Amino acid sequence: HQRSPDTKVLLLAIFPRSAKPTDAARVKNAKVNAIIAKFDDGKKVHFLDIGAKFLTADGTLEKSVMPDLLHLNAASYQVEADAIREKLASLAK
Repeated sequence: HQRSPDTKVLLLAIFPRSAKPTDAARVKNAKVNAIIAKFDDGKKVHFLDIGAKFLTADGTLEKSVMPDLLHLNAASYQVEADAIREKLASLAK
């Protein structure tokens, strides 16, 4: 803040990982996301959770989205870009 007081930060939630919503890694990520969401002050730090964009209706994470159930594939990076585009544009104003 001292070097760039007008800088805004878009803090993305940790993306889902592992296949099922009840998997230990997914539960742990949800707990971390709940903690980091509190950094959102509506002014300089803005938290955004787009994880649902990568999941099926029942919360399953498929290998067609993240082949290793951790890292996005090329098509999923486009989903991410589309999901944050509007928020980034609003922060850039």
